[in-house]
This record gives sequence, structure tokens and C-alpha cells, in this order.
Amino acid sequence: MQDATGQPIMVGDHVTVDGMTGTVVCDFDNRAFLAGYAGWDMPEVEMIGGGTLSSGIMVNTTEAGLIHYDEGNEHILFVSTSGPQPPGAERRSQD
Repeated sequence: MQDATGQPIMVGDHVTVDGMTGTVVCDFDNRAFLAGYAGWDMPEVEMIGGGTLSSGIMVNTTEAGLIHYDEGNEHILFVSTSGPQPPGAERRSQD
């Protein structure tokens, strides 16, 4: 998944999305999760209201808690990163 500038969104990134601030805690496309969130790795389980968590990202926002985004969003803005990434993750340079 990509942010508004076309850069890849990574687990651990701090972002602003739809006017809220938060941290990317799950990357379902790459099956990458911050510590404590691996329990969300259940791509075959249907969620309440339908759908699965087989793609997209989960952002833990300050204002609204966990929000799932299944597509790139022109409203997701990268703010900063919070350190080490899961094995195999490629980190973009911070400009």
C-alpha cells in the first residue's frame, strides 16, 4: 500500500489519515505486524459486517482506535517512522 506521495506504507510508520494521527500496526498485504498485533493475522476469518483482513493496513489512531484501510488512500500522509522493521521489509529514506 502507498501513501499520498506514492511511497510504501510500512508497519511502524506514524501517519496522519483522514485528519487523525496514528501508527501503522498491521500490513496485511505483506503479513507484517508490530509486536502485540500478530493476533490480527487471520486472512480467512470473516469480520463482523463482512470482509476479511487479507489486504491493506490497520492504523491505531489516537482519536478512533483501530481503523482498517483496504486500499491506498490519498489522505494517508507519512509523518515519521518508529525504528526497526519486520524481516524483509524495505525502508524508504526519510527526507
